[in-house]
Amino acid sequence: MLKIFNDKGISLIEVLAATALAMIAIATLTPMQDMSLKTGFQADYLGRATYIMQTELSQREYFIMNQDNTVNVGSVTKYYQGNGSPAVSEADRYFTVVTSTRLNPDAALNNSWIVNVRVSWPGGPGLSEKSIRSSIIATKQLGF
Repeated sequence: MLKIFNDKGISLIEVLAATALAMIAIATLTPMQDMSLKTGFQADYLGRATYIMQTELSQREYFIMNQDNTVNVGSVTKYYQGNGSPAVSEADRYFTVVTSTRLNPDAALNNSWIVNVRVSWPGGPGLSEKSIRSSIIATKQLGF
């Protein structure tokens, strides 16, 4: 007698079971995507803020090192866009940079200044503001 039905392949029950398992796996991994995106964005903003902070510290240090420049003591606030370039309008503001320069109180290090830079950015909807800060001691350099 001729065999009409083929035993090779998969049945409809096996297809439904495989589909159900795949859906459960996708549903389990979906919340991890949100956490991954948040972590990636935080790392991106932290990297941009670090670049802006280091650039500001270097610029102030080079300015102070030049013996021909007069160092103004005080605080300055600047605003930057998300891409790190200076903000042109208030709508473009994303990073807030506060740079303060003061004389070094250590009498042994005369003619030196302490430069503090704080870069902050919004933490996102419902999150608090994030910030990083760093400081350097800069001195005048003869012949610089």
